[in-house]
Amino acid sequence: MMALGKHQFSLGDCKAALREILETFSQPENVTKLEEVRSAAGNDMLKSMQTVFPAATQMQIQVVQRYGFLPDGEGLVQFTKAVRGYEEQDQEVRQLNSQLRNFLLPPVSVPHPVAPILSGQSS
Repeated sequence: MMALGKHQFSLGDCKAALREILETFSQPENVTKLEEVRSAAGNDMLKSMQTVFPAATQMQIQVVQRYGFLPDGEGLVQFTKAVRGYEEQDQEVRQLNSQLRNFLLPPVSVPHPVAPILSGQSS
């Protein structure tokens, strides 16, 4: 077991933790829970931030604490910083973290602003 605080979080730990988080998100009971909060939030970004992120954050915290991070928001921030460091060096970490980001921030259908037509119209 790693000590809390300045523990050795290796590249292997980083990959394993990211894989574990993605697996946690895909467990049937978690899929159901996340689908329920996503559905309730709809396309409302604020509601998503208030419901989906806390549910997903709790799931991530349960994983990262097994890798020596504090079981709270600060621990998750530290984990994310460590992942970013490894992302620079390792293609697989980049891919896993990208999958995680896509999971947490699915594309929201935002109406595209219509650009004014700037042809030779005179007013």
